[in-house]
Amino acid sequence: MINATKQGVGIVGCGWLGTALATSLQQDNIDVFATTTSVEKQNKLSALTIKNELLTLPASFEQLANKQVFKQAQLVICITPQLKYGKKDYAQKIANIVDAANQHQVQHLILISSSAVYGGLTGKIAEDAQLDLHAEKVAALVAAEQTLSQFSGSKTILRLTGLVGEDRHPGRFLAGKTALSNANIAVNMIHQTDAVAMIRCLLNNPSDVQQLAIYNGCSNTHVSRKEFYRKAARAINATPPEFVLDDNSNKGKIIITNKIQEKHNYQLVYPDLLAWLDEKVKQE
Repeated sequence: MINATKQGVGIVGCGWLGTALATSLQQDNIDVFATTTSVEKQNKLSALTIKNELLTLPASFEQLANKQVFKQAQLVICITPQLKYGKKDYAQKIANIVDAANQHQVQHLILISSSAVYGGLTGKIAEDAQLDLHAEKVAALVAAEQTLSQFSGSKTILRLTGLVGEDRHPGRFLAGKTALSNANIAVNMIHQTDAVAMIRCLLNNPSDVQQLAIYNGCSNTHVSRKEFYRKAARAINATPPEFVLDDNSNKGKIIITNKIQEKHNYQLVYPDLLAWLDEKVKQE
């Protein structure tokens, strides 16, 4: 398992994905310490026996100095950028974490980033794609990612696509909506189980400290939005969404996940999300 002089995994921002990760790690007797932003969320983590503390970012060095999360061997950053809410301090928050991680000599830092960093691109997209920095959202995500270059230990970025799971069923996302555009754009999604498993794979395979390792996280399902969301809605007996007819042949972007599979022999648990939807129907 995790080979480090210091012990434990810290999770900064223990929401839906972070909680699933913490639970998975604890099931294998790996010590976990998490942060959250409210007493209500803190109580939920405590009810799951996940050790935790409150942390609001950005914060001063003094505020971060005694946080237990930075005393773990490895640190997973799961905070959301909140760009759609007008927040512009994402890079500053990540920089705060990097500074504290350096001060506490954390050995490995993993940033959970987003495939939204590929905004504006089309075709098959691997980790070395040339990014369109003219887009404000892309520039904000890249600025945050680049702060990891200041970290002295192993540093890894996992760019996840849209997350789905047992309690985040895609059938609810667009159910009943009409006149939707981009019917032919390919979907890029990953099951929560695979996202957690990929993070664990990267925890067990720290990068060389001199390099910033970047990986994509996505299933192999890249059917059209129309096909995927209509099938997803039917899987939960919801009203399928309706898309406007268009002759747009643009398939958008297709996020490729070959790198983590080839370098670390990672095997997707849910490579085919359409098959997963079928399984859910059979279980009903």
